[in-house]
Amino acid sequence: MTVTDVQARKLMEEHTKHGRVSVAAMRAGMDRKTARRYLGSGKLPSQMRSPRTWRTREDPFVDDWAEVEALLAETPGWRARRSSSS
Repeated sequence: MTVTDVQARKLMEEHTKHGRVSVAAMRAGMDRKTARRYLGSGKLPSQMRSPRTWRTREDPFVDDWAEVEALLAETPGWRARRSSSS
């Protein structure tokens, strides 16, 4: 389970009130060890994430991308939309 920014803010608020990590962690709904990590860093979870620099799968359009670009350039009225599956 990932910790949200809302939980981290609640943790910091509760820690300021009570001064005890275990009480603040319990009220914020997270493990004490996780709470200690966020209190020590002073950052929100969204600030601690680093952007992914690798691809998770091969690009399915790598062989056809030039053709796709040409089709899109020829017909600027085309737009993406969900297909109906009925």
